[in-house]
Amino acid sequence: MIEARFKLDERTARVLDVVKGKHGLKNRNEALRMLAEQHAEEYLDFEPDEKVLKELDEIYEAHVKKHGTRKMTEKELDKLLGL
Repeated sequence: MIEARFKLDERTARVLDVVKGKHGLKNRNEALRMLAEQHAEEYLDFEPDEKVLKELDEIYEAHVKKHGTRKMTEKELDKLLGL
């Protein structure tokens, strides 16, 4: 587990205190953890867009057709992605 110290503004502290009290939690740490868990799927578990996956497959197939199965260098990848 990672330990961290935060400086909270008054509003954030009040929100955590309300969440703590409403759900019978022991401290702000538990309130913050609960809020993070409630919103985790919104940020972590997303369904990839089929259009994007197809585009990536096309890029990969074009590369294999042009270069075979050798590994792409970072420079080639940057050029391909327009970076």
